[in-house]
Amino acid sequence: MLNPENPPVSGLDEPGLDLHTATRSFISPALQVSESADTNGGNQIGGTNLESVTRVLGAFDLQQFWPRVISFSSISAGGAFYSNPYKVRQLQAAGLEAVTRWRTGQVTLRDSFTYLPDGSFSVGTFGGVPGFGLATGGGTLGLGGGLPGAHLFGSGALGSIGDIPRLANTVILDAVQAINPVSAITAAGGFSNAHFYDPTNTLLNSDQVTVEAGYSHLISRHDQIGVIYAYQLFQFPEDTGGQFYNHIVNLRWKYHISGRMSLTAGAGPQYTVMEQGGYANRWSLSARVQLSYKFAHSSMNATYEKFTSTGSGFFAGASTQAARLLYTRPFGRTWDFYGDLSYSHSKKLQDVPFGGFNAAASYDEGSAGAVFRKHWDARTSFLPRIALARWPSMFPLL
Repeated sequence: MLNPENPPVSGLDEPGLDLHTATRSFISPALQVSESADTNGGNQIGGTNLESVTRVLGAFDLQQFWPRVISFSSISAGGAFYSNPYKVRQLQAAGLEAVTRWRTGQVTLRDSFTYLPDGSFSVGTFGGVPGFGLATGGGTLGLGGGLPGAHLFGSGALGSIGDIPRLANTVILDAVQAINPVSAITAAGGFSNAHFYDPTNTLLNSDQVTVEAGYSHLISRHDQIGVIYAYQLFQFPEDTGGQFYNHIVNLRWKYHISGRMSLTAGAGPQYTVMEQGGYANRWSLSARVQLSYKFAHSSMNATYEKFTSTGSGFFAGASTQAARLLYTRPFGRTWDFYGDLSYSHSKKLQDVPFGGFNAAASYDEGSAGAVFRKHWDARTSFLPRIALARWPSMFPLL
């Protein structure tokens, strides 16, 4: 149950399809320049405005091996230069993942910090831990994979408007303990926050606390089953949304072929207690399906999730459905292609007396993009990027 290629289905580690992982300490710097063409670079509600965005980033990735601890850290900083109208915004991100193992278990600390323009195409829909991993080629600024189940811990932003800076941090501590060769228990706790530097005071800041426990059982060479229970507390400024909390139970199943395919599916009930203006309770469904497949010369990752989010600054909580398709393929020894399609729909959970967008009952956001990455040497790369579409919109439900 502690195989890194097929970790417990109730845990946070993602099954690995790449069998060639780094086994030594290293430090890797990188300098990246990318150019985007975006059909809605300003992310105006229901609007279109073609503009170019130039991003310049410097990055350092550090991997360190000790006798019982492995750590990976990443730091990136730079700027985004918008053409129409001309403006400059900071891009900053840092991530840490540290793992300590013993014979029958492990503990992992993950931390991801970002200070970015809200809604910038350089940010992935589902987020990720840790950091961007630019220097090693492990990250593609928005086209990399996310942490399995990370939505439960508040990772990522599923909505955007303008280029208002957003400071966000997510820290997670999780543990896995094998109780026999085919069974393991898992536990995790996390805190996430988002602060918008919005001069209009319309966007809503938020905090989220999550605690999760689970059990996994290997029923065959390729099949796992598991169950998790999670508690979530969502908090907003008292004069806007107050707080509410969730109780979640999920049953999960995973089918895994080492180095080739991984399919994870889970669903279960979710009980939400709202405290604004008195108590109100509601039942709903939470679900997640992820398929990862490695072809002879390419790989694909498809994800669908239904969960409760903080509302991305628009609402004081939202019922969210999100889908994403990622495709990667190398061309020769020095070129890589990354393709990304994503779409999310979020429905408001509660009205707020101040701030937010009460006139809207829901919002939708989608994007499509492509990246061609050219490697000149181990430390330098060039990424021409095309944001084929990005269409954030908000509208009352009929």
